[in-house]
Amino acid sequence: MHLFLLRHAEDRQGKHDPHNPFLTALGRRQAQSAARWLAERHPTEIRTSSLPRARQTADAVAHHAGLVVQEDPGLNEIVWASFGDGRKLPNPREDRSYPPPPGAESWHEFTTRVATCVSELCHRATEHQRIVLVTHSGFFDAVNELLSGGAGRVELLVSHAGITHWQYRPGDSAGAWLLHQHNVTVPPLSLDDGAPVTTAEPGA
Repeated sequence: MHLFLLRHAEDRQGKHDPHNPFLTALGRRQAQSAARWLAERHPTEIRTSSLPRARQTADAVAHHAGLVVQEDPGLNEIVWASFGDGRKLPNPREDRSYPPPPGAESWHEFTTRVATCVSELCHRATEHQRIVLVTHSGFFDAVNELLSGGAGRVELLVSHAGITHWQYRPGDSAGAWLLHQHNVTVPPLSLDDGAPVTTAEPGA
């Protein structure tokens, strides 16, 4: 099984307008370029975070690959919130022992969610599967930590629309997981090619 982790393309920061795309003009071009690169790898399945910036990126891939997007909340970014009184929370990756506020996830809870997602894919894996997971930078860090067996923080540089390619090889004497490429970026197109971009409710 081949897993292609794709970070969402550049999105609009701050409050979103539900009547406009969540991705910026550059983000839409990034998504189209990444989609063309992935389509050449002949993906068999596309799963995406339920957050709009990821879904719009996934829709570009689906357009070029001729596949239907499946939403999977397990691919969402870590849920992290503020206290509500202006105080900043420590980064959950920096201080893993810090209790998260109500409704948020600890780093342990987040990596458990990521591990469950990856384990489910491995459970039904076949040699010819080529799955695209459209997700967020924190997911990349968690996958790397889980597959590398690290206990400390290792933050990965992942560009908008960056792609990391893992291969799952159960029973291989060199190890079950092989990292082919990390943070592959394709120069964005100069113009949007007109592929459909969906809109979604604000909140992501």
